[in-house]
Amino acid sequence: MKSLFMEMVRNADLVLFNRADTELPLANFRGRIKVVNPGAELIFEDEEGEIEDIFDGEMPFDVKAETIEIPNEDYGIWYVDVMENPDRYKGKVIEFTAKVLKPKGFPSKVFLPGRMAMTCCADDTTFLGYICKSAYAPKLQAGEWVKVRAKVQYGHVSVYKGTGPILEAEHIEEAEPIEELVYFN
Repeated sequence: MKSLFMEMVRNADLVLFNRADTELPLANFRGRIKVVNPGAELIFEDEEGEIEDIFDGEMPFDVKAETIEIPNEDYGIWYVDVMENPDRYKGKVIEFTAKVLKPKGFPSKVFLPGRMAMTCCADDTTFLGYICKSAYAPKLQAGEWVKVRAKVQYGHVSVYKGTGPILEAEHIEEAEPIEELVYFN
């Protein structure tokens, strides 16, 4: 059923969860949909049919820290939140471990640090990463793992089809590979 549902929301403008049981992991549902369709508006009605903010904005990492460290297991949460809440991250420094992707046609000083994620099933994996600018980027090899510390800015980029995060790397170092996928389950 997951793959059928994901196919239905891939091009939706609005996804409404009616009578959502707040005991369920609703943040995981939100994460899965935002990975498949970042532009979709999501509304969760509680069990009484009332629309309320069931996500109180708390993150599993300290967004007020001088450097926001994103734990490996929380990469998917951060990936969705940084797009949905630009005011929370704009101008902040983040640090995370990621795999390097260097798409053809990208400028030499730009790369995508990210992780592979499974939103539904093994056949439905995708790379989740945001544009990162760095003078060091030409020395990076696609597929290598790095720890990135970067300042988060926002701007219009064609690959985002609108405005999105642009990471400005302050420091990049070699890192151990992370075998686990990012899961939204």
